[in-house]
Amino acid sequence: MESPDDFERQAPPDWQTIRAEYEGRLFEPKTICKRHGITVSQLRYRRQCEGWLSQRERRPKEAVLVSRMLKVLERQIRDLEMARNEPVEKRTNTLATQVKTLDKLIELGAAERNVDPASRKDMTDLRAKLVKRLDQFKSR
Repeated sequence: MESPDDFERQAPPDWQTIRAEYEGRLFEPKTICKRHGITVSQLRYRRQCEGWLSQRERRPKEAVLVSRMLKVLERQIRDLEMARNEPVEKRTNTLATQVKTLDKLIELGAAERNVDPASRKDMTDLRAKLVKRLDQFKSR
């Protein structure tokens, strides 16, 4: 017969494994709770506190992130062309940082299996367009 002290001596739950099972959708939440001896409330609390992906959420793919980043860059270029009261250096530094972020996202996408490496020609074209627009802006 188990005494109440036996429950207190059990090892604490392995939250890394629980998180991997939950985010990997390996088991239903109720099954995960039974497997690890936790309650649904504990699982929900930990998920909310640590920001786990919900069962319905999907991680964005690199192609989606690159597409979104290109949209951000395009909007920044338009803002750069329209803004006249902010120093050009500050705006170009922001733009340069975003282009570096885009480069990194493209590199990460190329690191996956069965993915062709990213084309540097695309980035060179983008940089050339930025330089051309900045020159046009300065000549105003």
